[in-house]
Amino acid sequence: MRLRTALAPFASLLFSLAVTTPAAARLPGSDAGGKAPTTPDAGKKPPKSGEKEEESPVVRGKTPLAEGARLVEAGQLTEAEEILNKLGGGDKPRAQLLLARGQYLRGNYTKARELLAGARSGDEATKLEALLIDAKLLAIAGKRAEAIALLEPKKGVVTGVKPTRAQAPLIAAARALRIQLGELYIDVGKRGDADEPLHAVIDEYEDLDPSDVVGLTDVGRAAHLLRAIRDANQAYSEAEKASQGAGERPPVELLRRRGLLFLEKYDAGHAEEVLRDAKKLAPKRADLLVLEARLVLEQALDFDGANKLLNEAIALNDKLPEIYAIRAGIKLRDMDIAGADGDVAKALSLDPNHLEALSVKAAIRFLDDDLKGYETAKKAVFAKNGEYAEFFVIMNEFAEWEHRYGEIVKMMAEGAKIDPDDGRVLAAWGLTAMRDGDEDGGLAILEQAFKKDKYNIRVYNTLNQYDKVIKRDYDLAKAADGKGMSIRYPKAERALLERYVPQFLGTAWASMKARYDFVPSQPIQVELYSAREHFAVRTSGLPNIGIQGVCFGKTVAAMSPKSEPFNWGNVVWHELGHVFAIQLSKNHVPRWFTEGLSEYETIAKEPSWQRELDPQLYSAIKANRLPGAVDMNQAFTHAESAMDVTVAYYAASQMILFSVEEWGMTGIRKALALWGEGRKTPEVLKLAFGASPEEYDRRFRAWALGRMKRYDAQWLFDERPMPLEKAKAAAEKDPKNARLQADFAFALIAERKLDEGKKALAAALALDPKQREALYLSAKIALGGKKVDEAKTLLAKLVDAGGDGYTARTMLADIAEATKDKAAFRLHSEAAHRWDPDQVEPLQGLYDLATSEKRDDDRVTILRDLVRLDQHDPRPWRNLLSLLVEKKAYGEARKLGEQAVFVAVNDGRVHASYAKALEELGDARGALFEYESAALCENKPEDEARIQDAFAGLLEKQGKKSEAAAHRKEADEARKAVKPAGKPGAEGEDEEDEDDHDHEVPHGPAKPGGEKGREAAKPKGK
Repeated sequence: MRLRTALAPFASLLFSLAVTTPAAARLPGSDAGGKAPTTPDAGKKPPKSGEKEEESPVVRGKTPLAEGARLVEAGQLTEAEEILNKLGGGDKPRAQLLLARGQYLRGNYTKARELLAGARSGDEATKLEALLIDAKLLAIAGKRAEAIALLEPKKGVVTGVKPTRAQAPLIAAARALRIQLGELYIDVGKRGDADEPLHAVIDEYEDLDPSDVVGLTDVGRAAHLLRAIRDANQAYSEAEKASQGAGERPPVELLRRRGLLFLEKYDAGHAEEVLRDAKKLAPKRADLLVLEARLVLEQALDFDGANKLLNEAIALNDKLPEIYAIRAGIKLRDMDIAGADGDVAKALSLDPNHLEALSVKAAIRFLDDDLKGYETAKKAVFAKNGEYAEFFVIMNEFAEWEHRYGEIVKMMAEGAKIDPDDGRVLAAWGLTAMRDGDEDGGLAILEQAFKKDKYNIRVYNTLNQYDKVIKRDYDLAKAADGKGMSIRYPKAERALLERYVPQFLGTAWASMKARYDFVPSQPIQVELYSAREHFAVRTSGLPNIGIQGVCFGKTVAAMSPKSEPFNWGNVVWHELGHVFAIQLSKNHVPRWFTEGLSEYETIAKEPSWQRELDPQLYSAIKANRLPGAVDMNQAFTHAESAMDVTVAYYAASQMILFSVEEWGMTGIRKALALWGEGRKTPEVLKLAFGASPEEYDRRFRAWALGRMKRYDAQWLFDERPMPLEKAKAAAEKDPKNARLQADFAFALIAERKLDEGKKALAAALALDPKQREALYLSAKIALGGKKVDEAKTLLAKLVDAGGDGYTARTMLADIAEATKDKAAFRLHSEAAHRWDPDQVEPLQGLYDLATSEKRDDDRVTILRDLVRLDQHDPRPWRNLLSLLVEKKAYGEARKLGEQAVFVAVNDGRVHASYAKALEELGDARGALFEYESAALCENKPEDEARIQDAFAGLLEKQGKKSEAAAHRKEADEARKAVKPAGKPGAEGEDEEDEDDHDHEVPHGPAKPGGEKGREAAKPKGK
C-alpha cells in the first residue's frame, strides 16, 4: 500500500502522487507535462484592509450594463432594474437578458421568459445566452429532455477555430452552453454524451488569456463534471489569482462552483471560506444560502441553522426544489415521516424529475420500513437516470444516521456496480464495511475508492492513518477463540491496559447478556485511541470530533485512558451497551432510547457514574423545552449548544431509569424487540409499557419533578436564554411585564449586546424592583465589572425577594472568595451544598478551604461527596484514597480503589495506595497485581521510588528476596533522578507537581477545552 503525503492547498490533499484522469480532460501543465500559464505580476493588487477600494468592472461597474450585471449576480434585483430598465438602443437586448437572469435567480420564471423575448433581438452572443436561460428554465421545471433538445443544435458553435477578440463574448456564451449541456446529459444518465461538450471546454484552456477569469472558471467546472478534480481545483485557483492580479474580487459564480467542489470532497473548511466571500458579494442569492445550509449540515449537523438558511432562501426564491429536498432530509433525521413526505412532495411539484428529492423519497420509505415503497421509489430514480450512483450516497447519509450499517454495505455494493467510477460510493462502502466489522475488506474497498478519487478527505485520512499510524503505534489483540472480542491498544499503553480492559469487557458482556437475555452477533472489536485525531479519523474520516466514544453495532471505538482525563470504564460500558440495543432492535432503536439506555447502563453498573444535571433538567421540564418520547430525538438533533446535548443525554437516561423502575428490564427488552419488528414509537410505548405517548410523558414528568422536589423550595436561574427575536417580540407585546423584560435582557446579553441588556434590566427593575432574574443578572454584571459591593447589595435584595437557593448562594460564595472573607465563603458554600447536594462547585471550594485550614476529617468527608459526584476527574479519587490509607481505613480504601482504576488507571500513586490497602487486608495477590500496575505507569522519580520500595517490602514479606532486591534497586535508581529541592528544572523554572499540592483539588476539574465542571463535558458517545 502506498503512503500518501499531503502537500498543500486543496484541503491538505494535493499529493505528490500523479493523478490519473482522462487524457483529454487534463490541463496543460498538470502532471501530464507542459507548463501551465501563469498570472502576470502586473496589475492592481487587492486593497489592504481599511484602504478604499478602487472602482473596477467587478466591484463597481464602469458602465451601466456592467453595473447591472454585478447587481444581478449579487441578487440585488431591484437595484439592477433601476439601472437596466433605463437602457435602450443597442444596450437594451443585453439589459433584458440580464434582467431575465435576475428573475431566474429569484424564481420568477414567467417574468424571465417574457424578458428573454427582448434579449433575442441582440447579437449572437446575447441570443446564445438567452437560449441558455431558456434551457435552464426548462430544466428547473423537470423538462431536461426538452432542454437538451434546445441546446444540442448549438453545441458546436465556435469550436475548432482560432478565436478573435471580437468573438470573445460569443465564445464565452458557447462555453457556458456546453457546460450546461454536459450537466444535463449527466442529469439524465448520459455521462458518455457529456464528454464531447465538456472536453471541448477543456480544449479551450490553452487559448485562454491567463487573465480570463470567466474562462478559467468554466474550465474548472467542466473538469469537475469530468471528475478531473485536480484539474478543476487548478483552474479555479488560476481564476482566483487572475481576479486578484486585476485588483478584483473573484466572481460569485467562481466562488459558488468552488464551494460545490469542496463540499463534494468533504472539505468543509475551504467551502466555508469561499462561501463567506461569495455571500459578501451576493447577500441576496438563494442558491448561495442553500449551499450554506448544506455546509452547516456537513460541518456540525446544525439542523436549526440549516433551517434558518433555507427559510431565508425561500424568502428570496421559493421555487428551488433542492430547498425542500434538504428540509425533508432534516425532518427525516428527526423521523418526522409525514413532514419529510410533505417537503419531498413540494420539491417534486416544482421538478418531478429532481433526483435528489426522489432519492430522499426512497430514504423516507426505507427508514419507515416500507421496503416495497423503497423499491418503487428506487426504480423511479433509475428510470430517470440509470447512472445515478449518487442515490446510494444519499441513502448512506440517512441509513448511517439510523445505525443501518449492514444494510448500507449491501446498498453501496449495488451502487458500485451501477457506477464503478464513483469514488464517493466506494468511499461510503469501504468506510461502512470497516465500521460493520470488516476492517480488511473495507480497507481494500477504500484503496479502490482512492484510485478513483484521490481528493476525498475521508478516504485519504483513513488510509493514511492505517498506513502511517495504526500499523506503527497500535496492536490488535484478537480473542483466543477468534470469535469473541478483539481489542486495539496503543502499543505504549497495552501492557497496563491489558491488565484491566479484557476482564472488564468480559464482566460487562456477561452482565448485559443476562439482563437482555440476548447474545449479539460476534466478533466485536473494541478500539482505544491515544490521540483524539486518531479516534476522530477512525470514526468519521475527519480529524475533529467532540465525543469520547462511538459504537457502530459491531465496532466500538473510544479514547484511551491516557489521552484525556475521563473514566474509561464509564465510556466503554456505555458504548458496549449500544451493541446490545442496536443489535436487539435490528438497528431500529431511536437515538434517544439507545443513548438513554447506555447512560442507564453505566448508572446500573455504578451509581456514581451518572451525570449531575438536575438543575438543567428541572428547568427544561418546567419551561416545557423537553420533547416527549415520540419527538425526543429532537433534543439531540436540534440542540443549540453543547450543554443542550449533554442535558439531552441526561434526560434520556432519566427516562430509561423511570421506565426500568416502572416496567423493569422486561419492558426495555420488549421495546427493543418491537422496534426490531418495525413498530413505530407510539405503538412500542403502548405494547411494551402499556402507556400511550401522552401518558408516558405525563408520568415521566411527574416522576422526574417528584425526584427533583428540592428545587420547588428554592429559586433557580434558568441558564438557557430565549432566542433574541422571540424574547424581543414577547417584551414588546407586553411592555409592562417585568419578567419578559428580564428575559429580553438575558437574550441581549447572551448575544453580547451588553449595553442594550443593561437598559432592558433597568426597565425590568423599574417595573418590579423585586424581579429576581433581573436582580441576578444585574448582580452578575456588577461582579463582572468588579463592583463587589453593588453585587452584594443586589444579591441581598434577591434573597429578600424569595430568591434564596443554590444559585444565589454560589454567587455569594464567589464574592466572599474574591474578598478573602473565609467565614462568609464557608457559610455560603455550605448553604449552597445544602440547597443542592449533587453539585460539585461548592464542595470544591470547601475542600480547598479545609485543606488550607488543615481540617483532615472535613477533607475526607468532602472528598467522599466529590468522588460520588465527579467520576471523570482523577484528583479527588487519588486524594481520598491516599487519605484513607493514611488513616488506615483500609476497607473503605479497597472499595474506592476498585473504582479508582477506571478514573486514574495511569496514575501509579492510585495503584500504590490501592495495593497498600489490599496488602493490609491480607490480599497479597491483589496487592502484588496493583504494585505491578503502579510500576508500569509513568511515574515521577520520587513516586517511583516510593512505589518500588513498597513493592519490595511486600515481596520481602513473602520471602521473595531476589525479586525484592531488584525492586529496591529500581527504587535507588529512581531516587538518584529526584532533583534536589529548589533546583531549577531543565527549562530554568521550578518543577511542580501539576496534579497534587497537599491533596488540593482546584475549583474546576480538568476538562478538555478548559471548561469548568463535569456538566460541561462532551457527550460520551454516538
